[in-house]
Amino acid sequence: ANWSSKPDASMASPEEPAVAVDEVQDSAETVIATVVAIVAGLIVIVIALGFRRKREAERVVAREKAAAAKRKAPPPGAVARADLSAVEKLARTAGADPDAFLAGLATTEVLGRLASPLSPAAAAAVRKALAGKAELPPEGDGAAAVAAALVHTHLRRGELPARLWPKRDADEAEAAVEAVAEAAVKLTRHGFEAACKGGSPEAARCLLQLLACLRLQRPAWDHEPSRRASEEALADAGLPLPRLAASASAASWMGGAGGAVSAGSVAMLKVRLSRAHAKEAAAAAKRGATSFAGKWSTANGRAPVRVCESYTCLVSRRGGPAGAEAMVGFLEADVLDPAAPTAEAELKIVAPLEAGEYELRVQALSLAVLGVEASASASLVVTPAPIDDADDLDDY
Repeated sequence: ANWSSKPDASMASPEEPAVAVDEVQDSAETVIATVVAIVAGLIVIVIALGFRRKREAERVVAREKAAAAKRKAPPPGAVARADLSAVEKLARTAGADPDAFLAGLATTEVLGRLASPLSPAAAAAVRKALAGKAELPPEGDGAAAVAAALVHTHLRRGELPARLWPKRDADEAEAAVEAVAEAAVKLTRHGFEAACKGGSPEAARCLLQLLACLRLQRPAWDHEPSRRASEEALADAGLPLPRLAASASAASWMGGAGGAVSAGSVAMLKVRLSRAHAKEAAAAAKRGATSFAGKWSTANGRAPVRVCESYTCLVSRRGGPAGAEAMVGFLEADVLDPAAPTAEAELKIVAPLEAGEYELRVQALSLAVLGVEASASASLVVTPAPIDDADDLDDY
């Protein structure tokens, strides 16, 4: 036999099956790993997309909520009912004290909100400038302290340095002062009207004077430099200083003998302001001098006419069994013709329920020129109300 040492090609090596199995296992593991990686990647992508969509949905909801809040939010200078109620109470409790009223005014929500943009540096600068000139709440009072400082800045602008704020805060600070002052005027006017309805004559007079000071940027009604400044402003405009004398009369609205008024009926108070400066005012008007009243009138249904002068008249009542003085109301006496020697106005009032003799006191003040005022009084005789027989029969 021819024996050959060369192995037969058809016979496999005993190691080959093991190698093939290893290669198959490696290939399977690679495929599985790839599939797992792909699936994991897809899961991550899905999760990321879910988070992204959630964030976008949250942003959309936030924008919608912000837009809804903005639509519902009042304008920056709008006064909430709670602030008006607080001012009405303040007028009754502190109306006769300007400093106390202003301190209470600074605690309202609207003034705090309008004062909030002021930076700490600007707030510190204005408090330093007002030191010794105005009574301010403690710095720890937060927004109320800042609001009070801005109100006094408005009132005492002429006494403060021209460069009051840090340069970077100047525009924002001036805007805050203007906004706070405008709101303070609205609130003080509301407090004045509340005092006229149920407050004391002293409170009504004090708040009316404070309103004039806020409008004219003067610290106080009886502040002599401020009065001189008002007179100088008139002279610069070519206008005379108003010189007034007041008179008043009261009678039944329906007319009656001797001017007597039945208890509980309607009476008419007539106020006349005599203008000793009428000729000077007429001459100034011919020279083109402008009005200082800053208002328009549509009296008697006519087209708007510029008011030359305007005076607010406080009306109080004193007498009767109680003898105390109480506010009745107020009226406006407008001058439409600068040459008019008088200005007249009327106010309907309800006579007291108790018979007796009463004194109606009238105080006319200008909101445009500090210190211009006049006073008058009128007698009001109240008789017992007539007995209605028909009403008496109904009682049986």
